This record gives sequence, structure tokens and C-alpha cells, in this order.
Amino acid sequence: MTNVNEELYEEEEEDTTPVYENEKLDILIRQMRLCKTATFYVETLSNDDIRLIADEVRINQRWNTLRIIGHNQVQLDGAQYLFDALAANPALKSLHLGGNSLGDAGVSIFIPLLSSNMTITELILTDNQITEVGGQIIADMLRVNSTLMTLVLHGNPLLDAGVVSIVETLHRNRTMTVLKLTRTSMTDLGAQKIALMLQSKPTMEVLSLDSNDISDVGMQAICLALEENQTLKCLNIRQNQITDKSLDTIVKMLETKRIFDRLDLARNQFSDQAKETIRQTNTNINTVKSLIL
Repeated sequence: MTNVNEELYEEEEEDTTPVYENEKLDILIRQMRLCKTATFYVETLSNDDIRLIADEVRINQRWNTLRIIGHNQVQLDGAQYLFDALAANPALKSLHLGGNSLGDAGVSIFIPLLSSNMTITELILTDNQITEVGGQIIADMLRVNSTLMTLVLHGNPLLDAGVVSIVETLHRNRTMTVLKLTRTSMTDLGAQKIALMLQSKPTMEVLSLDSNDISDVGMQAICLALEENQTLKCLNIRQNQITDKSLDTIVKMLETKRIFDRLDLARNQFSDQAKETIRQTNTNINTVKSLIL
């Protein structure tokens, strides 16, 4: 006969494995279950919370955009669990992981996912402490990825080395149309490499380079490239170190009558006279729809 105490002991053993729960997060997941976009804008997500989200990602075919934004406490095993779930979900098109401090180690997990991924077209990794090492990892992925169209790396200390690694890969990439490199500590070297990329890449439409350390040397190289490139429609190069020395090159570029939807040159070091010259040039030819000085 089985001892009653033994039965109680067996029941206790079955219940010893704790199940993580987060009631607020569970409610949020349920509320977004039928939406196309799932946004988790919470600064206190833990590794276990990421696993809860990943479990939903693995099975939810309605979500085509996933946004996990904030200074979260995601560790590498949590990131790996999430990316494994993403690999199992062909419905997802846009992935936004801003402010999660993934670092270069976290980025390295993207290689098996995005190198062969045929669905994700937009990747946003703003403020993730990615350095030139991570830049090279991203470049390696772009060599074989033929799906990604938008890449946003704002606020990562890529330096020129990281920017150059990515840009040189894009010479052969025919799918990328949007590249945003705001606050990446880029200098004229990075800008010059971007100019070379613009000369050989007819698909780039949007380029953001604001809040870097680009001077007249880099600006002039980009303007010369844009005399030939007629594809780029939006250029944001505000808050750099560009002065009146670039005025003639900017005017000449505008006079080629290339069309811009948006050209943002604000918060540089132009004199009022130089700004007026640029405005008047655009008034005469009317090729920039939105000119910001």
C-alpha cells in the first residue's frame, strides 16, 4: 500500500518548478493579439518578459510589426530565444528593437536569422551600443540578405570603421532603399565612402546622416555624387560641421535639377547669406519640395 506521506511528497515534487507570470504583460499581449502591430514600449522588461513575448511571436501570424522599445534588461539567452521565435514566424515584416543595449554580442545573433530571412524588410536597432565590431557583423549579413529594405542604426557608436563596413557592402546590394545613420560618430571618411556608394547604388532613396562630425569635405563629396545619382529623394544631413565653403557645391548640385522630396541642412554653420542663396536657387528651379535650413 502506498504511504499517504509518499503521495503528498510526489505532489509537492510536481509543483516545484516555478512558472513565470507577468499579469500586466499578459494583458498587453492579449490586447494586441489581433493587431497587425505589437508595441511593447516598456523600460522594465526582464529576460523572462522577453520570453513571454517570444512565445506569442512564435505562434501569432497576425503580427507583421514587432516593436520592443526601451532600456530593457534583455540578456543574450533572452535575445536568442526571441530571435529563434522570429525565425519561426514568416509573417513578421518589421522589427524594431530600439534601446535594448544588445551590443555587438547581441547583434551577432542576427546572422543566422537575417542572413537567410526572406520576410523581414525593416530593421531598427536605435541606441543599442553597437560598435564597429557590430557594424562588420551587420555588413556580413547584408552580403547575403536580399530582403532587407530599411536599416536604422541611430545612436550607435559605429565610428567610420563600422559605417564603412556597411556602406561598402551596399555597393552590391540592390534591395536597400533606406539607410539611417544619425549619431554614429561618423566623420568625413564615412561620408566620402557613402558618396562612392551613391555613385554605384541606384536604389537608395532615403539617407539620414544628421548629428555626426561631417565637414565640408564630406558634404562636397556627397553633393558631387548626387549630381549623377537621381534616385535619392530624401537627404538629412543636419547638425554637422558644414559651412559656407560647401555653398557652391550645393548650388551646383541643385542646378542639375535633380528632385528631392526633402533636403535637411539645418543646424550647420551656414551664414544667413548662404542660406538665402540656397533658398533662392531652389525657388528658381523648384526641385526640392521640402528644404530645411
